[in-house]
Amino acid sequence: MDVSCPNIALENGLDLSKLVTTGSVLHINADYDDQECYTFESKPFKGNDYIGEPIESFDIFEKELLPVDTLGLVQKKILEEGGGLALNKECTVSVAYAGYWENEFEPYDFTKLDKPLVVNLNDNGLLPGVQIAIESMLVGEMSVFLLSYEVMYGEMGVPPKIKPKANCVFYLKLIKSIITPKEGKIDFSEPNIFERVLHEVKLLYSTGVVLHKSRNFIAAIQSFRKAVNMLHRCRLANESEEAVQEKFLKKLYINLAVCYNEVKQPLKTCIVCNELNRLRNLWNNEKVLYQNAKALRMIGQFDAAEKKLRRALRFSPDNDRILEELNLIQKTRDSLNQSRLIDSTVSRNSNTSASEHFKDEVDSLIKNFKENENLCKLTLPPGLNAAEIGYIKEVCIREKLYCNKLQKDYLLDKEEDTVPLESKIDLFI
Repeated sequence: MDVSCPNIALENGLDLSKLVTTGSVLHINADYDDQECYTFESKPFKGNDYIGEPIESFDIFEKELLPVDTLGLVQKKILEEGGGLALNKECTVSVAYAGYWENEFEPYDFTKLDKPLVVNLNDNGLLPGVQIAIESMLVGEMSVFLLSYEVMYGEMGVPPKIKPKANCVFYLKLIKSIITPKEGKIDFSEPNIFERVLHEVKLLYSTGVVLHKSRNFIAAIQSFRKAVNMLHRCRLANESEEAVQEKFLKKLYINLAVCYNEVKQPLKTCIVCNELNRLRNLWNNEKVLYQNAKALRMIGQFDAAEKKLRRALRFSPDNDRILEELNLIQKTRDSLNQSRLIDSTVSRNSNTSASEHFKDEVDSLIKNFKENENLCKLTLPPGLNAAEIGYIKEVCIREKLYCNKLQKDYLLDKEEDTVPLESKIDLFI
């Protein structure tokens, strides 16, 4: 599991079984910590942050364990005895955990004891190994489990973070068990519904964060978008609820921007950033400016992207990621210099034909565009005649690219509109 986001306190369900397919689902508790997907650096581990300790050799450690299942894919050693009734599918449990790879000093994922994971044993999508391990425990128990790759991340793993056939050790402490409360479908027409909606939004937000951690960006986007839609549909009773709504909308939109950039959908990132601008959370937030600039760079809006990054540097002058993005913008802009293409249109002898020089420049430009992994859209200059546009379309068909004119009312950046949009042509990978 990737630890690219800060750790979270969770409330209702862990989905590890779908980690390598449709994604894992975790839910935060009411006292969750603020977190966002754009924090990519892992926090340093502290000695009291997590339970357990590293295991140097799984082969030696295995001799101390007893099998939990009939196939011996989950093996266990009880460190602290628990008590009470055995767990069943109607239970929701609070559990702290730490997962280790063999002979690695730090856990690859963990929760804190004071902010445990809350798991609905009937509807959580746990990886089979973790599900079997938890169900074997009693309240108050702390145990260590050796989990086979066959009931965890599979034969292929999740490269590069999880190696193929990766066995792992999980320390689990079962803190609490309750009967899972029944919840009905939300009726948005009901009065005073905000608290219920907010609860669901928190769960969706947490789900999206964890899906991002497992690099299941499409599923994360679905969770964040569903939460946004719920907030927009909810009836607000007062200014206090409106403030909370705005706070969560900002967080959700920021995470959507991150995920859209990850799946190379920069146009949607720009739309999300326009929403953040409407919420007054664009020009005063260097992380949002950075994501907006990445999206603008991917669609060839280099000047607008650079403007965003220059603004971001005011807040964080020594930010390496911002400086690297500035260098990348310059390199990408240089590799797709359209000045010679513009010169060929200005110096042409006819308004009804495409010169050989123009064709050569188009061929070179499109070749560089296809080979540049930092771009997924390129806007060609205005002022092309019918023959030149026809040749561009011909090359796009040959190179399997999409080509279309921008619509009059389509703005990628609300503040950048110096050329009539209907005269521009876009190319898409």
